[in-house]
Amino acid sequence: MDRERAMRADTNDEGWGLSIVIPLYRDERALPDIFDRCGPILDAQEDGGELVLVDDGGLDRTTPVALELAKGFRHPTTIVRLTRNFGQHPAVFAGLAHARGNRVVTLDSDLQYPPEEIPKLLAELSSEFPVVSGYRAERRDPFMRRLITWALTRWLNGQTRTQLRDFGSMFRAYDRQTVDLMLTFTERHRYVPAVVAWLGVPIKEVPIAHEPRGPRGSSYRLAALVELVFDLITGYSVFPLRLLTSLGLIASIGGFVGTVIFIVYRIAVGAGVSGTVSAFALVFALLAVLLLLVAMIGEYVGRIYSEAKARPYFVVDSAHRIEASPPGPLSLPAERPT
Repeated sequence: MDRERAMRADTNDEGWGLSIVIPLYRDERALPDIFDRCGPILDAQEDGGELVLVDDGGLDRTTPVALELAKGFRHPTTIVRLTRNFGQHPAVFAGLAHARGNRVVTLDSDLQYPPEEIPKLLAELSSEFPVVSGYRAERRDPFMRRLITWALTRWLNGQTRTQLRDFGSMFRAYDRQTVDLMLTFTERHRYVPAVVAWLGVPIKEVPIAHEPRGPRGSSYRLAALVELVFDLITGYSVFPLRLLTSLGLIASIGGFVGTVIFIVYRIAVGAGVSGTVSAFALVFALLAVLLLLVAMIGEYVGRIYSEAKARPYFVVDSAHRIEASPPGPLSLPAERPT
């Protein structure tokens, strides 16, 4: 955390109007399009702007390609490379820590959120709404992904007491004060939209276009999505523990009542109640609840263990600042000889 604060102090000595922060992972082929489409957005900013790219430890040529393109780019560009693949949200926080802008926009590298929609967010950014989020009125994602997002949106709205239509949207504009508040978080598991919701700052949503995902598909695989779901469920609420505690209490009361009924029946009728299968079913059901409770406790204990180690949220391998260049064509570096 101290390193993040130090970087923030270094980068905010001079203010830029707009910072566009984009996390990258194996995105060398997407970079020319990113520069081409973000350039006109920065051109339109009267108080200037910059591009902040974070290479999240990909093994391709993302960083050298970005450095070469930045040399011919007409706006300042900061290129940060992390030592390994830490994940999308650590990469976003690394970008926020290096951003100098008084206004900051976060954008995905696949450009499903079109950069041309950025002016819509900036137009609504104000002291009344320090965060503006683009919601995907017509999502261009597979059904299962939309279903998971729908469920998580409702869960997180309930836990953070917000009413967002698209909680998981990473296409957002922030003012400087909100970014600085976000960078004070020290926890190991940070989900950007939930962090902002927890701060309690007003968020305004505006409808934005949503383009189909490119041929590479999503960088989130099934295992990563499952991990994200568990992080969100256990990271922002103790509701699962309370739910399982309630189930355990109900099961205990049910068992006690059943025992009393059995004893009364035995005394009144003089015969036992048959039903070995039912008894085993009840025992297995109680064991299932117990195992689920232990597993959930283990999930929370694991989070405590992760926090107790106090490891950095991300580690920067290198950071380069390329100042603005005169207008000219962008060219890709030559491929390395094999």
